[in-house]
Amino acid sequence: MRLHNLLVTLFFAAAAVTGCATVPSHTFDDNDRQAVKDVFLRQAAAATAHDIVAFEGVFASPPTGQPDPIVFVARAYQFWGKPALIDHFKETFKGVWKFEPDVASIRIVPLTSDVAQLYANTQITLGASEDKAKTVPFLVYEVVVRTPEGWRIASIVPIVAQ
Repeated sequence: MRLHNLLVTLFFAAAAVTGCATVPSHTFDDNDRQAVKDVFLRQAAAATAHDIVAFEGVFASPPTGQPDPIVFVARAYQFWGKPALIDHFKETFKGVWKFEPDVASIRIVPLTSDVAQLYANTQITLGASEDKAKTVPFLVYEVVVRTPEGWRIASIVPIVAQ
């Protein structure tokens, strides 16, 4: 139930940030589906390459005067806001970090014309060094929102799949 409440909260936060509470001027189509998938794959590539600039670029930025939409919630920790998330990954990228989604498993579910859910079975390898790194399977759940810059990630909820 707690996860459901979190997901509902994330949906309404994304709706507020994107302004999708108004009448949509378009519908979610195959081009949007591909753009959502592409931003997720850019996230994976940037994370695996430890490219913090490219990684930061896949996340939504708040419109002027609006709350920061970025949320990263995992069992072990929570990061609220883009600066906190980026600071966390600056530290994480000092060690081993590989983010390898199973592309065939990616599922995209539009919630509105401007908000979509993405699910992907993903192998994440992490550790302070190669000899201490472990690979763990996750089901990664993300909320992706349409912004003036294109589709961007607003939230990440990795769920251990063991």
